[in-house]
Amino acid sequence: MRFLRILIPALVTAGLTVLCIFVARWLTGKVPAGGWADLIKAAIIVFVVASALVTVAWSAYFTYIIRNTIKR
Repeated sequence: MRFLRILIPALVTAGLTVLCIFVARWLTGKVPAGGWADLIKAAIIVFVVASALVTVAWSAYFTYIIRNTIKR
């Protein structure tokens, strides 16, 4: 049962990473060609990666708060 404490967050993080890769590829494919295209694509990738990192960090913090609340 202890392995679930490691396995579930690892699977969620891996799934979120794969989802972010697909979203970034899909959104960058929607950018029309032009002078600003590379900058827009870079901004999309940075935004998607930063959103994923914030989601993982918030999830870890929320889990920590819930775990401490239950222990008390």
